[in-house]
Amino acid sequence: MKAIAVLFVSLLAVAPVLTEAQDALTSPRQVFNGEISSGSWLRVRNLKGDIEVRETSGRAAVVTARPGKDGRSMEGVRFEVKRDGGSVTVCAIYPRTSRCDAEGYDYNWRRGDNELGAVNFTVELPRGVKLVAASGNGDVSVRGAGAEVYASSGNGEVSVLGANGRVSASTGNGDVHVSEARGDVKASSGNGDITVGTTAGPVSASTGNGRIEVRMATLSVPGNMEFSTGNGSIDVSLPANLSADIVANVPSRSFTTEFAMELPGRWTTGRIEGKIGNGGRRIRMSTGNGRVTLKKI
Repeated sequence: MKAIAVLFVSLLAVAPVLTEAQDALTSPRQVFNGEISSGSWLRVRNLKGDIEVRETSGRAAVVTARPGKDGRSMEGVRFEVKRDGGSVTVCAIYPRTSRCDAEGYDYNWRRGDNELGAVNFTVELPRGVKLVAASGNGDVSVRGAGAEVYASSGNGEVSVLGANGRVSASTGNGDVHVSEARGDVKASSGNGDITVGTTAGPVSASTGNGRIEVRMATLSVPGNMEFSTGNGSIDVSLPANLSADIVANVPSRSFTTEFAMELPGRWTTGRIEGKIGNGGRRIRMSTGNGRVTLKKI
């Protein structure tokens, strides 16, 4: 009998919080309000629409959904809340959503689905809670929130300001902005500029088309770094006491550094390799069309 009871409790821990039949979203609706312990995750997943996240001084996380300003139909759109242990996943479920859970979101696209209405989420996040904010089509903005942040969009601008730990920020199409991060950063865009500022580092950034600008105040944590763009300049500012092995896949005329750099006895004009300070971590940079610049802070 004890074994059966334990199994029943375990199933409850991962089961979704079931919701009653829901009317079409026509005005702001609070879809989640509850405590999430420090170190656990709040995940907000959306097919279409913006996500805005701010830190709250309270202990409860609050997620509010609003209809988009496009005026398109919200018929059939509902919301689900799922718990796994101490973490919570909030989902905007569209008529052909096939999966939304802790691991991701899947949707079976058909012709005409671009006419679906958008859902805009606003999130109040308690300090110490980790965050996933993901939209298939919409801007994602996180301000002063998240012990760890994973922010992504299939099509839209992604910005993260003042995260308290590691940051991953990505979009298929749009600019990516990360500033005042207090941990390592990974940033990527299929088409757009990337700007990153962090108090710690390391940082890696890539874009198919756009410039990359990165500033790291310190580099106390080990780790290699890579910066790449198909078309655009790369501008990286690093601590003056930097020690690193440098590889830049650009012609020598397109490479500038403020650091003293030891070059090998033999080198080619189409690729720069050298050592700054005592060497160590590897920093790779490449651009299909543009300049690479290393600056001292």
